[in-house]
Amino acid sequence: MVVKTEIVKEQVPPAYLIPPPPNWSKPGGPATAGDFVERGDVNGAARNVCAMRLAKVADWNKQ
Repeated sequence: MVVKTEIVKEQVPPAYLIPPPPNWSKPGGPATAGDFVERGDVNGAARNVCAMRLAKVADWNKQ
């Protein structure tokens, strides 16, 4: 008996590969509200990380 191993690679659904919205900042925005500005910076960093991870998943999906 001969057993042949076949690797079946599933594809990531296209809906999961939609990039996050771009970072934004309002010119002359709330510079005095330190709490809001700090949260906005964290949100921007999180979006950047998400976009990089999503790009890696998309590259993997192409192979």
